Amino acid sequence: MKPEVMIIGVHHLGETPDLIKVKQKSINDLNRESQEVIEVLSQFKPTKLAVEAVRGERENLNKNYRNYQLGSFKQRKNEIELIGFPLAEKMGISEIDCIDWMEDENEYADLGDILQYAQEHETEGYNHIMQNYIEPMQLLSKELSTLSILEAYRRWNNPETIKYLHEVYMEIAMIGREKNYYGIDWLTWWYKRNLIIYTNLRRVIMNFEDRVLLLIGGSHVHLIKQFLKESKACKVIDAKEYL
Repeated sequence: MKPEVMIIGVHHLGETPDLIKVKQKSINDLNRESQEVIEVLSQFKPTKLAVEAVRGERENLNKNYRNYQLGSFKQRKNEIELIGFPLAEKMGISEIDCIDWMEDENEYADLGDILQYAQEHETEGYNHIMQNYIEPMQLLSKELSTLSILEAYRRWNNPETIKYLHEVYMEIAMIGREKNYYGIDWLTWWYKRNLIIYTNLRRVIMNFEDRVLLLIGGSHVHLIKQFLKESKACKVIDAKEYL
């Protein structure tokens, strides 16, 4: 018997620096649509909930969670508060685990700057990325804006979507050359971030009976699932079994 982990790839419900953004809805619509997501995810019967927040935010996040439980906290437009808080309360989870890492980010050019460099210096590669990845993703984000949160999360967690979201990074790796591997410099940080998320998630698992649910941006899913499966430390549950 092994502990079980289920990763739910999400689009962020509020403001985000991500290149691909889904149009925001009103807080009332988000609250209403979140209820069916909570009901579906509760069927996994998670004993622990991990979220995409850096470890240093754990104390403040759980203070907000306790205030939510007391009815004295107004939820904001993000999946941690609108889905994570009610789900954790429903499942009797006392503490929410923060497993993200965002240090060293400023040591490298950001993704937008890397794409701008490609546009100016590597036109063919830039056009390939835009036509085959970025523009289709932007069309997908517009489509997802018309769906409920649950319907959108089903799309995010489709195996083909997960694979597609990762493939673009393999093309970004090709930006730059010789002494200036701009794409790889940023990807080194991206892989480090995901490896740290993986190790933080592994440390959430304390015994064989744990059932851990992770809410995290869809672009992380491919790598986190890969690392978990290769570790053989747990059974990775496919999100589509519940969504």
